[in-house]
Amino acid sequence: MYIRKILIGILILGILGGCYIMYNISQTIFKPITAFKNEVAYIYIPSDANFEYVKKDLEPLLTDIDAFETLAAKLGYKKRVKGGKYIIRKGMNSNDIVKTLLDKSVLVDVVIPDTNKSWERAEEISKYIEATKKELSIVLSNSMFLKKLIQEKKLVNGDIYKPGTYKMPWSTTAEAFRDFMIKNSQQQNQQ
Repeated sequence: MYIRKILIGILILGILGGCYIMYNISQTIFKPITAFKNEVAYIYIPSDANFEYVKKDLEPLLTDIDAFETLAAKLGYKKRVKGGKYIIRKGMNSNDIVKTLLDKSVLVDVVIPDTNKSWERAEEISKYIEATKKELSIVLSNSMFLKKLIQEKKLVNGDIYKPGTYKMPWSTTAEAFRDFMIKNSQQQNQQ
């Protein structure tokens, strides 16, 4: 009889301890942790950023950076930081934020101006993507690369930077931008 009371007591303590742990876990995962007043906040993560950079960038936007960091470690985000533009919505919890940062980078509209000057194009395009004006200037003014593509019949003409608005990731490099425009030009020429 005495052993039975001890076992019941241990069982009750185990259940209470388990409930306490589950409560703490649910508070870490599902409690809203945004600290801003707007409906959305945008975070721009460079391609070469690490977790400490992301944490520092998010710190003013969150009320509980430790909950975010704990869940980010458990879901493996600390080792899988991706560059891009991300939308953090008011009332998000740490689970929502980590999932957003793992795979919900938004595309940006990139406006290509109507000009023949590569440095003017580079200056305008650099306002929309991660690539710098200098990096874009080098890539956009590389006429030898375009001539080679024309010779290999991969391009019909050399003007691949047609004015207009294009959607692409914010973390696009200068080379990736050029490749995107080449592919876009090839698709237009096939139609």
